[in-house]
Amino acid sequence: MKDYILLIDKPAYMTSQDCLTILKQRLRVKKIGHTGTLDPIATGLMVVLVNEATKLSNFILALDKTYIATMQLFIRTDTGDISGNVVENNSAFKISEESLRRVFNAFDNIQYEQVVPLYSAVKKEGQKLYQYAYKNQPVELPKRMVSIKRIKFLTYNNNFIQFQVTCSKGTYIRALIGDIAASLKTVATMTSLRRIQQSEFSIQDALTLEEITDEKSVKSHMISIVEGLKHSLKVVTITNRDTLSKIKHGKQISLPDIEVKKEVLLVNNQKQPLAIYANEKGTTYISKRGFNLDESNKD
Repeated sequence: MKDYILLIDKPAYMTSQDCLTILKQRLRVKKIGHTGTLDPIATGLMVVLVNEATKLSNFILALDKTYIATMQLFIRTDTGDISGNVVENNSAFKISEESLRRVFNAFDNIQYEQVVPLYSAVKKEGQKLYQYAYKNQPVELPKRMVSIKRIKFLTYNNNFIQFQVTCSKGTYIRALIGDIAASLKTVATMTSLRRIQQSEFSIQDALTLEEITDEKSVKSHMISIVEGLKHSLKVVTITNRDTLSKIKHGKQISLPDIEVKKEVLLVNNQKQPLAIYANEKGTTYISKRGFNLDESNKD
């Protein structure tokens, strides 16, 4: 299989890009990408895309992610995590588990406007925010709406809180930790972060870098494009020759025999991916992403 999805367990203190560079060398592939950067101190699930599967990046990136995070109360760093410099120390005070659960419940299943951290790659006026930090330039931090689908308090011990959260694309856990701390009338910083799920992809099915030596070592863990998208997009089999020709050339098509969906994955009767199409109006669909069948493989 040339075009596939691979689940990786990223180690701590390595950038997501460094992880991809190692994989590209070991797997000897032309194109490689992923579906969401993890901070260097973070560990856990990286959904890696190989060759034609790199075209799936935006579709998988938009799916919800689940993390287990640890926060340390009463200190704040400039980066929002333990790798940064401590810029604020608060006197410790006793917090009851009941109070903690009440605060976490207030963040469960909500949408709110989150301030983007200064140490992030989000751009403001053509410059990444962390570049303002490095240059010590003042900048008004942007806000964006995020969804906290589920959040669960796990443990509290010696000023360290551990919790699990499922959230939308664009949510910064470092910022969420700061907001939780503010509700507790103090400050906090993130000490660890582990991504355990992205949509249907689970850390339980991931390989470590040590387990990957070459393409043979990942063969039984390759996920086809169709298999990887079947839970998030409706899969529609196309057999009509005229429609197949239109799809090949990226033209709009009509799909009158299916329930209207925002986006669909079109396959041929060999279950090879043809394209991802989006609904424009009624039964009319337009091409969003086409796959090169010369490089694709059967499911």
